[in-house]
Amino acid sequence: MATRVERIHNILTKLKAGHDGVEGCLLVTSQGLPIDSALDSSADEDLISAMTASISSVSERVTQELGKGQINNISILGERGYIILLDVASRAVLTVLARTDANLGLILLLARKSCNQLAELI
Repeated sequence: MATRVERIHNILTKLKAGHDGVEGCLLVTSQGLPIDSALDSSADEDLISAMTASISSVSERVTQELGKGQINNISILGERGYIILLDVASRAVLTVLARTDANLGLILLLARKSCNQLAELI
């Protein structure tokens, strides 16, 4: 039987492989420490993890101040693609990197399914 670490890695790998538009994904603690990833080797996992935690923290504060409740996801569209952040059981953040031509609805569906699976493991 696969270890918890292997199961987490399998979920991330499956998410990346599940849609052509997904360029990579990583799971980070709410403090910005990387747990695991399925990223290209050129990506700086530590930097992305720290930025993910920062974006998540600021966004959470904004939604609280504006009375909008808990964040489900954060989607950022840049010139070269999407950065999507999803809460994982209030203990971690799943970050998905996707191309601009990707089907965002399908990616969100796959990412939420992955979040549910990851929530059982962290």
